[in-house]
Amino acid sequence: MSKPKVQVSPKATVLEETEPVQSVAASVFSDDEIRSRAFQIYESRDRNSNTPDEDWSQAQIELTELLGGK
Repeated sequence: MSKPKVQVSPKATVLEETEPVQSVAASVFSDDEIRSRAFQIYESRDRNSNTPDEDWSQAQIELTELLGGK
């Protein structure tokens, strides 16, 4: 018994354009709010490491996630 031939066409994938997290956070949160969270992150590491840019980015991500962002 032979299997029927099935023609499968590839599905088109539609990608939604999304704003980078930093853009969303920058448009929703003030610099003071982001700065405050970045400082909390810094303090949570017992003030070890000098990575202010990483702390700033992490603060933006966390604040955006609070709003239900990705």
